[in-house]
Amino acid sequence: MKQSYCGICENCPVDMPDFLKAITKVREYFDQIPVIWWVHCFPGDEGFSFPEFCKGLDWFLSHECLGCKGGGGPKECPVRLCAITRQVPHCLECQDIDTCKHHNIIIKKSSGKIC
Repeated sequence: MKQSYCGICENCPVDMPDFLKAITKVREYFDQIPVIWWVHCFPGDEGFSFPEFCKGLDWFLSHECLGCKGGGGPKECPVRLCAITRQVPHCLECQDIDTCKHHNIIIKKSSGKIC
């Protein structure tokens, strides 16, 4: 099970079965449809790189994140570094949580959507 210092990893949908099932289905659709059928629908700057899109789908299907406590996630994460320095197993157990600038960053960043 993924574990983190902030709690985000435990709730990350990236390796949840429903998410992976949806990614697999999208990838299967792209594998079945000949390029000539859809590539003309995205001329010039209107489109995007389908090879890069498929590369992203493949990444989700092959990537395994162990959470930051297991070695995953960004090594320079300020939350991780702070928790390790303070020797707390989780941010919520830190005595300075109410005034913590790192925890506030997590709340702001985790509430946004990708698309």
